Amino acid sequence: MSGRWVQECKKILDQIKKLEDVEGRDRLDMVRTIRFTLYALQRSVSGWMEWIDNPDIMATFSLEELKEISKSLSKLAQSFIEYDCKITSTVQKDLTVTEPETPSESIEKAKDKTKVFYIK
Repeated sequence: MSGRWVQECKKILDQIKKLEDVEGRDRLDMVRTIRFTLYALQRSVSGWMEWIDNPDIMATFSLEELKEISKSLSKLAQSFIEYDCKITSTVQKDLTVTEPETPSESIEKAKDKTKVFYIK
């Protein structure tokens, strides 16, 4: 099983590199690459969850190996989550600027001005 997993991981890494090396990519190509990369991450995390939930597998690691795994995954997770926050904040700012009023906001404004509500 682990030999096949490693081979599939190598294929995934090759595919990510190929997608990154394509010249003249447009927005749809970028979305395709991001989607593929996120599915690759999801696959890897699912594999790690299977390992961590299996005491027989985890018992094969020494304390030092577990410390190294923990440190590496912590750095990876922190970096990814920090990036997630950055991108989410940017999108939220953009949405806040362009987001239309909710009907309740329109109603309150209408009550304040003329007590008439018009649907836009």
